[in-house]
Amino acid sequence: MSEPSRLSSRALQPLTHRRVFAVAVPAFLSGITEPLLSLADVVIMGQLETQGLQGGVTAGSEIFVFTLWTLGFLRLSTGGYAAQAFGERNERKLFAVLWRGLLIAAVGGALIAALAPLFWGVLNTLMGWQPELRPALEEYLSVRVWSAPAVLFSYVCFGWLIGQQRTGLVLLLQAFINLSNIGVTWWLVLGLDMGAGGAALGSVIASYAGVILGLLILLMLGLARRTSLQSLEGFWEAKIWITLFSTNSNFFLRSLAFAVSFMVFFKAADWLDQSQGLAGVNADAVAVLWQYLGLIVFGLDAFAVAAEAFSGEAIGAGRRERLQRASRLVFFWAGISAVACALLSLTIGYWALPWITKLPDVIALSRELMPYVVISGFIMAPAFMFDGLFLGGTRSLEMRNSVLLGGVAQILTTIALMPWLGIHGLWLSLVAFMIARGLYLFWRYPAFVASVPVTSSTDTNAKA
Repeated sequence: MSEPSRLSSRALQPLTHRRVFAVAVPAFLSGITEPLLSLADVVIMGQLETQGLQGGVTAGSEIFVFTLWTLGFLRLSTGGYAAQAFGERNERKLFAVLWRGLLIAAVGGALIAALAPLFWGVLNTLMGWQPELRPALEEYLSVRVWSAPAVLFSYVCFGWLIGQQRTGLVLLLQAFINLSNIGVTWWLVLGLDMGAGGAALGSVIASYAGVILGLLILLMLGLARRTSLQSLEGFWEAKIWITLFSTNSNFFLRSLAFAVSFMVFFKAADWLDQSQGLAGVNADAVAVLWQYLGLIVFGLDAFAVAAEAFSGEAIGAGRRERLQRASRLVFFWAGISAVACALLSLTIGYWALPWITKLPDVIALSRELMPYVVISGFIMAPAFMFDGLFLGGTRSLEMRNSVLLGGVAQILTTIALMPWLGIHGLWLSLVAFMIARGLYLFWRYPAFVASVPVTSSTDTNAKA
């Protein structure tokens, strides 16, 4: 006989504005530490006033992200399936999701640590980076690769916690990793003069410190009592692994398409520098504004996390009206978030540029391109909210197709506009990417909602 679930006795809580904030605010504070970390690396490199160093570290970081995003499905599928198990009130299934994710993370982390340097060598040769960027880029990657297993562990941990709407613990873990990273990197780069290698080593040290804290959190939530053979019954069931493989395959292709799109974006900036005879000005300006864009992305992503958690819960409970209520709430607050991001970009964004880089040409070009950052929140908000809703339902096929379609729109726009408009054409290609994604998911949304059973409950439309 199966063990009684500790979740089964808990009723679903009403979906209100207050609950959206209870999930989104910690998720925002957690997420914003990630772009602040990248921004800190760029700021630290900028203090050295070495041409191309900022661009090299940013490019190296993006290559690492490119590689790790191929296993980013660990965060996505773990979060979606955990949210559904949470809505179903099935604790055994919830912990089975965690154990499967940890097993995949261990194997994937070992493979990346062993094979990624070979891939990076080929990639850097094919990309043909300008000489000013290559030394910092290669030094950064040679050190950062050792953090791969720890980063994948954090993907699983974050997804599992988000699925249970425990974003406060996500905040604790993410902030610990990233703020530790900032402090250690500052000391290694500016105190010990370790350059790009110091920035990478700071990330490695903080990532493994995060593993220790993450394990403590999982043990606190009952991981130890879920290690018996009885509690893991059905763990190796073929049907579940086939479904998981299918879902993760689509998420893998989605992550790969995202990473390729971002790499195309950075490489195009590098190509502009080479064609215009500039020593890293476009690449460095893109690196600076990419950090601003990251702050906006994580502001919106907080409500996408709420969308994921509530969508998965509604689907696990078999409640269509709850899914529709969640959709209305997160879209409302995503719009508010986009307005706030635009106002911050127009004010603090312009003012802060001289603090981020000491290079006058980079500051001037960044100011010229800032309007794209100002409008980006409004363009990205629909795609992010639909992404969260579809992720909660583990609708990986639609999520994959949206990024593939967006990538095609980006490449076509780059080819058509960059030779004519230069760096402005490049930024317009990013706009095309996000618009195409949002339109596709908007088209698929009615069928997604229709797949959830129709029920009625007093808790769904409760007011805040």
